[in-house]
Amino acid sequence: MIEVLVSEKLVVRVPCAVIEHNGKVLAGQRSPALSFPLKWEFPGGKAEKNESDEDALSREIMEELNVEVEIIHELPVTSKDQGWREIILVPFVCRLKSYEITLTEHEQILWLEAPDLPSLDWTEADLNVIDNYFQYLAAKK
Repeated sequence: MIEVLVSEKLVVRVPCAVIEHNGKVLAGQRSPALSFPLKWEFPGGKAEKNESDEDALSREIMEELNVEVEIIHELPVTSKDQGWREIILVPFVCRLKSYEITLTEHEQILWLEAPDLPSLDWTEADLNVIDNYFQYLAAKK
């Protein structure tokens, strides 16, 4: 009998924040040193073992932007299969609870009107988040 070693696909759960403030939404540009260099994303990061999505999001936003957020609404989960790994984005609409943003991982941030979000070069998974955010906004009207 021949045994074949098959590596398991890595599944990465990534809570992210669609942060609304003064009628605009925050977009973060990824560092050139990261995967998807200089692409735009909603800030957030990997959940640690036994960490809830909400706790992971609060921790990651504090680590990346040095601010606290209030979670308002969870948007539908989206995923992007990259062959060797699957990224599962768990987006939340949030509001700032503190306002002095300090960038620790992003190249830059922009505050955009919601209709202007598609004008940036987003990661593929974040494009699905934008679509779901637009549906959320439409349902609120």
